[in-house]
Amino acid sequence: MKNLESLRSSIIALSAIYYYKISPPQIVFVMEFLKSETSLKQNIQKEINVILLGETGSGKSTLINYFTNYFHNGTLENLKIAIPTKHHVATEDLKHHEDNVQDTSKSKTRACAVYTFRKEDTIYNFIDTPGLSDTKGAAQDDFNVRQIMGAAEQSGMLTAIILVINGTQARATVTLRNTLCLLRSSIPDVLLQNLIVVLTNCFAASANFEMVHLKPWTVPEANVFHMNNCALSRPLSVRVKNIHMKKILKTEWECSMETIEKLIQNLTQLGGKTTEAFTQMRMKRDRIKSQLHSILLDVKKFQVLQNELDVMKITQKNISTDIQKYSDYKQTKQVEITEFEQCGYYSTICSVCSNTCCDDGTNVSPFQIILGMVLNEFPLLNMVYNFINLFSSSVEPLCKCNHPLHKHYNANVRPVKRIKTIEEILQDVKNAYDQNVSKNEEIEIKIGNLDSDIAAVKDALDEKTAEIPKCCRELKMLCSQFNFVDELQGIFDIMERDARTLTSMVVRADAEKRIRNVKHVVDTLTSAEKSG
Repeated sequence: MKNLESLRSSIIALSAIYYYKISPPQIVFVMEFLKSETSLKQNIQKEINVILLGETGSGKSTLINYFTNYFHNGTLENLKIAIPTKHHVATEDLKHHEDNVQDTSKSKTRACAVYTFRKEDTIYNFIDTPGLSDTKGAAQDDFNVRQIMGAAEQSGMLTAIILVINGTQARATVTLRNTLCLLRSSIPDVLLQNLIVVLTNCFAASANFEMVHLKPWTVPEANVFHMNNCALSRPLSVRVKNIHMKKILKTEWECSMETIEKLIQNLTQLGGKTTEAFTQMRMKRDRIKSQLHSILLDVKKFQVLQNELDVMKITQKNISTDIQKYSDYKQTKQVEITEFEQCGYYSTICSVCSNTCCDDGTNVSPFQIILGMVLNEFPLLNMVYNFINLFSSSVEPLCKCNHPLHKHYNANVRPVKRIKTIEEILQDVKNAYDQNVSKNEEIEIKIGNLDSDIAAVKDALDEKTAEIPKCCRELKMLCSQFNFVDELQGIFDIMERDARTLTSMVVRADAEKRIRNVKHVVDTLTSAEKSG
């Protein structure tokens, strides 16, 4: 069982490191908290976990010291100090995370720390937290809020959230308004019923702070406590020298300890609430930011693909122009040809030049006419005749066309010269045409692939854009006062800045539309909060 508890503690600590990026002192805090929880839970019937929240200098650490005196039986003459102050050193063996206690302008608590006390059968774990609205600025506040929410989540069960406010403030200062704004975005609604307010540096009759400043939160009167914790704000030497002040401090001390007693009784009556809501809030916040960041990356990917597509379309246009240019690779030309047509008389035709040497039958012996007719009818005989005449061609007289007579024949046809149009292919032009057609087919395939890739990116963008409003509404249900504007404005600024650098009008218009849609959801949720 001991090994299992040790394993559980290690797992929770590692989770805190991963999700909240906490520092080594915070890791020690988580491990100490879990160690004390494990060692004491077997003998304790009831356990109360309380987290203290407030702006820097409101008195959270001082309140822890009052709790220390209450549980450790401290007195005004024998103070029990868990957290060192400007005038008092630590007397108890309780680890703290205090820095520069002499500088009152800065938060002294740099990390969450748990202070564990036991009374009868109940164990009390008070979680001190860094002050908000610190002079280090918004970045430090964001870091501190993550620490606080992480500590609350890791506690598993919370009995109460104590909001510590300087009760001498007559109005909500800028720092207090900022603190309350941060807290409203950090505390889930399910835990608001367990909200306790402690107004410090005052009594009920002298308190200047009005609870109306906490709206829309409503805190029952039974959960509002006043305590003048000035006993720890002065050195011991002042009390020794000034008898009158000693009497006043004694009265204030007794009143403050009575307040602590009532506060402890109140805590024992409150039921613990699971901190699962903190886990859900963290997951929703991380999911929203993750999706917005992913949209940023997808828009950049969309830009790259769209640029490539634009280049491809320009290239295709140029190729189409070349295809049109080289499409006229066929040429027609007119040539003169000789054709024979039937006629009603016999003509002497030269088989070499196809001329008609005699087209009326005159000057031709009957023997030539009969021979021509026979040779025309019997091609094989004509071949033999021509072969025989080949040897006698040297002595044979020539026709007027200057070709041997045996190259002539008689037939009842006459040659006719005609002009004919023929088609000629210019091979170089056709090769250029074929190459451009092939390039165009390749470009079309690439364009089709780019269109598919762009469609896939847009589908992914649609899905992520649609999930953000869903997560926002779910987060709103967990924490009705969540400040989406403060949470998301930073990443909206980045998205709008990046949108202005996009060179594709299509991508830029798409990105700006998505930003407007998400902003509209945020504005709607914010408006609903104000109207409610």
